[in-house]
Amino acid sequence: MHHADLRHAIAATPVIQPWDYVAMRRNAAGLTIDQLAAALGGKLFARHLRAIETPGLRFQQIARLDQVIPFSAEVYRQLADLPPHQHPRLCHRCGWDAHTVQPDGCGGLITWSRTDDAICTRCEQVTGQ
Repeated sequence: MHHADLRHAIAATPVIQPWDYVAMRRNAAGLTIDQLAAALGGKLFARHLRAIETPGLRFQQIARLDQVIPFSAEVYRQLADLPPHQHPRLCHRCGWDAHTVQPDGCGGLITWSRTDDAICTRCEQVTGQ
């Protein structure tokens, strides 16, 4: 009988759900739900934002968040509709994806970290890795 060597076991990649993605992108923009709602057009959006960040809920239509923050409705749809093994690769801290062109805060554009392939360079800079 062959026993697995658990000292070298690879940890499962956490699944980012659609509600996590919305919250991650909003937090990465440095906005509260109320601030994002105000930027989208008012208090009516706050209820919608709270709903789309509620674990377990998936929506067919969501507010045009990309008008205010770096956000991809296509990524949201993929997370909501596809099985986890078909999800796009996202930064585990901020939800950034390689198809989103975004400044990194140091004069360049965000890309994948060279030291931790689970995060982007912006998150790497923030944590000082």
